[in-house]
Order: sequence, then structure tokens, then C-alpha cells
Amino acid sequence: MEEIIELGWLLDFYGPLLTEKRRQIVDMRVNEDMTLAEIAETCQMTRQGAYDAFAQARKQLKEYENALGLLERYRKIHAELDKCLEALEGVKATPETQTALDEARRALGQIERIER
Repeated sequence: MEEIIELGWLLDFYGPLLTEKRRQIVDMRVNEDMTLAEIAETCQMTRQGAYDAFAQARKQLKEYENALGLLERYRKIHAELDKCLEALEGVKATPETQTALDEARRALGQIERIER
């Protein structure tokens, strides 16, 4: 199950780099939860052909992540954003600091919107 979720994330990040056929096969397997037999029938290919295309696409997606690290970067940024937002929630504002705290929250919210 975790591998399917991971492939979904990788597909979101690197799917446009795959051929349309491979992207479609991974999408059917990951997002539509289709079996290889169902994918083969839909794509008018053999089950072995569907398996091979899926395996090659999975390998490509992992290679892209190993080379570029965009998913890992995304996860690290969001972990730190969550820490910042949590820390800000624990700060009690004074009249002198309220504006700065509001601006910090706004800026972190903007970063979060950009990254998601």
C-alpha cells in the first residue's frame, strides 16, 4: 500500500516526464486501482506488456526522484512549515508583537499555498 501511495506522489511530481502511455498506465494502477489485467484490456495490450510498461515507468519515476529530489524537498519544506505554524500558535501576542506575528502567519500561509 505504501508503495502505491509513494508512486502517486511521484506521478504527481514527475508524471509529465513519462510518455503519455506510461503515465496513463501508472495513473490507472495508482489512482484508479486497476489490476494489470484491467489495464491490459483497457490499453489493448497483453498483461505482460502492461506489467513491463508499469515496471519501467515506476523505475523512471524513482530515477527522477533520485536525480532531482523534488518530492523529498517538498516533504522537508512542509515539515518545517508545520513546525513554524505550530510554534507561532504557542506565542502569546502583545500589542507590540501582534502585527509581526500576523505578518509571519500570513507569510507562512503564502509559502504553504505556493508549495501545495
